[in-house]
Amino acid sequence: MSDFLWGVASSSFQCEGNLINDMIEWEAKGHFKKDGRDPVYENGANHWEMWEQDFELLKQLNVNAYRFSVEWSRIELEPGIFNQKALKQYEQMIDRLLELNIKPMLTLHHFSHPAWFHNYSPWISKDAVHVFYRFAKTIIRKFSEKVPYWISFNEPLVWSLAAYGDAQFPPGKKSPQLVMRALHNMLEVHREVYQLLKSYNPDAQMGIAKHFITFKEARSWFFPDKGIADRMNIFFNQLVPQAFQSNQLKFRLWPLLNYNEEILLDNKIDFWGINYYYRMHTRFQFNFKHPVKLLFKNPQTEMGWEVYPKGFKKTIRLLESTNKDIYITENGIATNDDKMRNSFLKDHIAILKKAAQKNPKIKGYFYWSFLDNYEWLEGKSKRFGLIHVDYKNQFRRSLKKSAKYFPELRIFT
Repeated sequence: MSDFLWGVASSSFQCEGNLINDMIEWEAKGHFKKDGRDPVYENGANHWEMWEQDFELLKQLNVNAYRFSVEWSRIELEPGIFNQKALKQYEQMIDRLLELNIKPMLTLHHFSHPAWFHNYSPWISKDAVHVFYRFAKTIIRKFSEKVPYWISFNEPLVWSLAAYGDAQFPPGKKSPQLVMRALHNMLEVHREVYQLLKSYNPDAQMGIAKHFITFKEARSWFFPDKGIADRMNIFFNQLVPQAFQSNQLKFRLWPLLNYNEEILLDNKIDFWGINYYYRMHTRFQFNFKHPVKLLFKNPQTEMGWEVYPKGFKKTIRLLESTNKDIYITENGIATNDDKMRNSFLKDHIAILKKAAQKNPKIKGYFYWSFLDNYEWLEGKSKRFGLIHVDYKNQFRRSLKKSAKYFPELRIFT
């Protein structure tokens, strides 16, 4: 399996800095945790200015692939007006990766939007389909011959839940119906962008990076907890893949949600990206508005997440039933203890190796994340990176011990 992708991942907003978008404005309004400072973002990890130095560090990680995203707000400053200087720098970055024999996997949408987007064409409106298609066409037309792997959306259900479920992301509304409407429109435009990419380069591959969680009942003796775990598994893990196969986006959880709409996806997807981090426990509550409680019983990471490698194995098995290629597009841990990070890596990659030896459709692994960066709701205190970023000293980079261990774990060299 010499074509197995072995890499690390990042997202533009979290690491690039030097931009204004909807997330920056959201933070300025006080919606994100402040990490003791204001503002927290402060140019992320300054990757936009330091990318050449960072790509030299990529070489030291012995990777043959790199997953990253382009920042929509940097490229489309106003509706329909595109920043050629920014596009040129992204082209330089892609060209440099190719020179280093590192295959780029490019994500078009990784949570952030131009500051004008939510008033102009929110995802609950069909206008968003046309606006995002216009942006995607600009990127695909320019890079389709250079980039072999594409991700249309990173965790579209997670974003929809954060924006329209618990109001933690802009535009900050709370409605289960709006969650599904936004998700519907994102999946619909995926189909259009997928076909567009194939028209430019039939050999290019496009998928979706989907977040997966293992759910377990909080009380084994209490049947409603088990029922909630089963429903959460269907909603969070199976809803989107099933929509591609059935052309129906549907889910019912009384009394919160009843959604059943046709969506003509026709299985137009080349691969599924697995983003896997943790297990959660479910608890039924006698509360009409909030009958479901999700919790971590055994928090271990700086994020308060439970490390559960067995769930990684279950997730891979779930996706194997789709008969599509599989890439692990995110898998990582926030910790200041590199022994813990090394243990996390060892346990998860051992599971991956066994699975990939049996199934040739498992084709890659990307650790999250390449650099320490800005974690959406938490600021910069949560360090996922293999590369340490010293925010107090001009974003100085240094390799963690785990950055030296990571190449030793590489499979199918």
